[in-house]
Amino acid sequence: MKNLYNHARETREFFSNKTKPERERAVCRAFLRTIGVTFKECELIAPAVEPADVAFRTARFQIRELLEPERRRGDDWKKKEQNYSEAESLEKLEEEKIKELLLEPYSPPKPVNIETLFPKIVEALSEKSRKYGTGCKNIDALVYVNREDLYLKPDSNIPNIAKLQSQGWRSVSFLFPPYGVVLYSTVKAPDFLNSIKPGQYMKWSDIETLFSAGS
Repeated sequence: MKNLYNHARETREFFSNKTKPERERAVCRAFLRTIGVTFKECELIAPAVEPADVAFRTARFQIRELLEPERRRGDDWKKKEQNYSEAESLEKLEEEKIKELLLEPYSPPKPVNIETLFPKIVEALSEKSRKYGTGCKNIDALVYVNREDLYLKPDSNIPNIAKLQSQGWRSVSFLFPPYGVVLYSTVKAPDFLNSIKPGQYMKWSDIETLFSAGS
């Protein structure tokens, strides 16, 4: 029980404001793996000032995250932490879990294509694009789609990207584990992004290691 409690506490702390730079590096790390870019951990740098959240070689990533509208990860792990601290045994914990499942039947995640995601990606980046204005021309936007209710439908088509281009980003990509997709990149974007065909699905085979820090 103590291990479960400690894991829940550490995870809740990971989603706090003070660990935001590490979460952003983890997203960048995962994206690079999905698109097949080899890197060293020391290359993922958190700049002291915005608009870049993570600097990687010539790339300057601005990270945005897409969650379910009502989802609060910190609250989820706080509840787990409390449950683990109050549980008398693993058997009692399993009994409570079964009761929850009976009251709230499992709903499997549903497939979603890029066309459906696209307006949400545009919206997720719009506030930052207004804030940074012409500064976006030197920034590579990276959206992390973190949805438990959806999974990305492979090989769906990219819609008209004019709305994203009008925001002025140097490039726009998204991470939807286990896939990474570049939506577009300008000629001034990093070579490793320009080498990938827009809309090409790329995948990391081991989901367990996708976000893990390396050497």
